[in-house]
Amino acid sequence: MTLPTPMKIVIALFVTTLIGLGFWLIDWQKKTAEIKQLSTALTQKEQEHERCISLTKALPMETQRKKELARQLREVVQDQLPVEKQNEMVASYISDVEKLALQQQTRMGDPDFQITSLTPGPETRTAGKSEGSNILKDYPTRTFQMQFVGRYSSVVDFLRQLGALKLKRLVTIDRITLTPSGDSSHGSPPLAVGMPITAYLRPGAAD
Repeated sequence: MTLPTPMKIVIALFVTTLIGLGFWLIDWQKKTAEIKQLSTALTQKEQEHERCISLTKALPMETQRKKELARQLREVVQDQLPVEKQNEMVASYISDVEKLALQQQTRMGDPDFQITSLTPGPETRTAGKSEGSNILKDYPTRTFQMQFVGRYSSVVDFLRQLGALKLKRLVTIDRITLTPSGDSSHGSPPLAVGMPITAYLRPGAAD
């Protein structure tokens, strides 16, 4: 059976359309999705590259800032903190904390604020290789397990006082736990606070 020429043309066009549609469904969409994915990845890499360039440009300034902070820390440790002997550290620390707690009661008007437990641990020394830790590596430390109670605002302010060197020594807080304790009918309840504090010996221990 011989098909007329117009029918052959129609069939040819139909077959060509099917082939094109199959290519679009099977291959073209896949390639388009890959191109979009690669384009997104390229954009992210370009952004990361720009960020790295910015960090590289800022490196000298950050290095200088680190040196300045290290200088300030050294000045605080060596010049601004009163000298104490190593065998006086525990008694001095406990006395200073008790005085600060009494001041906190008055300043914050919080009669609930009080130290309930303060247990000194063994003597240690600062470990680390950074410039900041090297400044302190020669100073012995003790970790005091500290428990106290107080209103939330008093607790927050007390932590600020520690950071402001109100104990006249450098201290670091490793972690802190807060537990509601007492009646909350008249505002926020007193909090039972537990935290280990690492206290640095004041300079001059080698004398």
